[in-house]
Amino acid sequence: MNSGTGDGGLIWEQDPVKRRKVAKKLLPAFSTKAIKTKEPVMHQHMDLFIEKMKSVGQGPEGVDLDKWMVGLAMDLSADLAYGRELHHTRDGKSSDFMDTLLGTNLLVMMIQLSKKFRLLRPLVFLFVPPRLMIKVPRAFKMNTQAVQSRIDNRGKTKHPDFVDYMVPADGPGPTTKQEKLHIEQVALQLFIAGFDPIQLLFFGCLFFFLKDPDVLDTVKQELITNFQSYDEITPDALTHLPYLNACIHETLRVHSVSAAGMPRTSPGAVVDGIYIPKGVVVQTSYFTIGRNPQNFHDPLNYHPARWLPSDHPKYEARFANDKLKSIYPFGLGPRVCAGREVAWSMIGLFLGKVLWTFDLEMIKGQDATFDKDYSLHIMWYKPNVRVRFVPR
Repeated sequence: MNSGTGDGGLIWEQDPVKRRKVAKKLLPAFSTKAIKTKEPVMHQHMDLFIEKMKSVGQGPEGVDLDKWMVGLAMDLSADLAYGRELHHTRDGKSSDFMDTLLGTNLLVMMIQLSKKFRLLRPLVFLFVPPRLMIKVPRAFKMNTQAVQSRIDNRGKTKHPDFVDYMVPADGPGPTTKQEKLHIEQVALQLFIAGFDPIQLLFFGCLFFFLKDPDVLDTVKQELITNFQSYDEITPDALTHLPYLNACIHETLRVHSVSAAGMPRTSPGAVVDGIYIPKGVVVQTSYFTIGRNPQNFHDPLNYHPARWLPSDHPKYEARFANDKLKSIYPFGLGPRVCAGREVAWSMIGLFLGKVLWTFDLEMIKGQDATFDKDYSLHIMWYKPNVRVRFVPR
C-alpha cells in the first residue's frame, strides 16, 4: 500500500537499485539471531489468544474465526514491525484502524486497475463508500503518529522491532520530511506484509483442517506424540514435525497468500529464453502455478500427503510426480520475501499451541468451500465460519 507519498518504500518499490538499498538495511532484522529475539513476542500474543479462547471459544455458537484470526495477526504484526500495541485480541473486538485497512480492499484494487485502464480513473472513487474516504486519511494519520512515537522512543522499547534497523537507538532520527515519510511507508508496508499473509494462513490452515477430520486428527496426534507439555512447543521444535509442515506447505499451495507476485520493472534481461525489455513491468501468478495440473496431481483439492517423504505412513504414491519446486509462495531470488522465516515460525507456533490445547469443532450447518466462498480483490475475502475451541 502506498500512502500517496510517491515513495515505494520496500515492497512497492519497482526500481531494483532503490529496493536493494532499503532491503540491505533491513536484512539483519530477518537473520536467525534476530528472529530468535522476536519469539517471546510471538509467545506472548499467542498465549493471550489461547486464554481468550478458553473463556469465549467454547460456547454453543462458537466464535467468528475470521475476526479473531485478523485481530491476532494484526496485533502480532504491529508489535513486531514498530512496537505498536493494538489490543484486538485482548479486547475481543475490531478497531477503526482494522476496519479501515480491510475496507480499502476494493479501493486499492480499483486504483491498480486504473493504472492499466486509464478510462477507469475518473470512476475509481465511485466504488468507495464516503465514510471510508473519511477514515482512510485518519488511518494514515494514526500510522504517522505511531511511527513518530516509535522514533521518539528509540532505545526505550519493550523489545526489538523492525524500526530498530531503520532508525537505530544510537543513531540520529530522520532529518528531513522525505526521510520521515520513507520510514512511515516502510513501517506500514512491513506491518501489512506481516499481517495479511499470517491472518490468511491462520484462517486457511484451520479451515482446511476442519473440512477434513482425518487431516485434523493426524496433526493433533503428531503434536500430542511429540510434546509432553504446552511449554515444550517452540518454533525450533515444530520444524521437526513432517505432517504439520506438510499441511502448511499445502495450505500455501491451494490458498496462495497473494494471487500474483509484486510487480517488478525489468532492467533488460532474458527470462526462460525470452528477452524482457528494460522498463517492462512483470509479475507471476502463484495461484495459477499452485493449481496447475501439469505441476500437481488433483490440484484443486487439499492433500498434505504430497509434501511428505516417501517413508512417512501418510505418504501417497499418487503424488510422486508432483513438481513441488514449481511453487515458491514467498518468492525466489534476490526479491524473495525476507520475512518468510518469521512467517513460518508464527504459523507453526500458532497451529502447535492451538491444536495441542483445543479440540476444534465447526458449528453445524456451515458448508463453506474454498472455490465457492473465497474471493479476491487485493486481499482475500473469506467465508463466515464459526468454530468452537473446546479445551482438551
